[in-house]
Amino acid sequence: MASDYPRPRSRQFRSRVTNGKELLPGIDGRSKWGRRLHDLIANHVADLGGPEHITQSQYILVKSAANATIVMEQWEIEFAKEGTASLPVFLAYQTISNSLRRIFETLGLNRVDPPRDGKVVYDISKLSDAEQHRLKILNHRVDQHGLPALSDKDAKEMKMLLEKCMGRGYGPSATEPGPRDRPFHEIDYSR
Repeated sequence: MASDYPRPRSRQFRSRVTNGKELLPGIDGRSKWGRRLHDLIANHVADLGGPEHITQSQYILVKSAANATIVMEQWEIEFAKEGTASLPVFLAYQTISNSLRRIFETLGLNRVDPPRDGKVVYDISKLSDAEQHRLKILNHRVDQHGLPALSDKDAKEMKMLLEKCMGRGYGPSATEPGPRDRPFHEIDYSR
């Protein structure tokens, strides 16, 4: 077998599933299951940063999670209608629930905002009123006197506030001393 196998095919020779025309081969996408599956997949893909930011493996996990969610929703409707659940059915429900949790842990439970053409987006609504006021004061000082005019304490505070606005930052966590890029809530600013 050649080392470049399998070669990517042109769109004309790929399956309808590969080209995004169908979610499942031969299944009508207009059914209740098909519509719900499409909606769940679209929502999960958006949470992961959009279709251009997920791998094929992540997409397969997303599709599996969406199908498991639909099965769980159908059982939940039955539980609500009957007012009870047999032990084997409930154990099967719990098994799927645990599988779904593991899939979501693998994918990451945090929403990933898609990059905006390399531009950093600061959302000051993530700051309290006092923090917003303090950031405005620090920003005014930088505008008037330049960044070198800030004390080390003020520079660290401004960095922390800006990272909180972005939701990400660079630093150590309480459990991992090595600094790296991580979600804001994991960074230990006391070090």
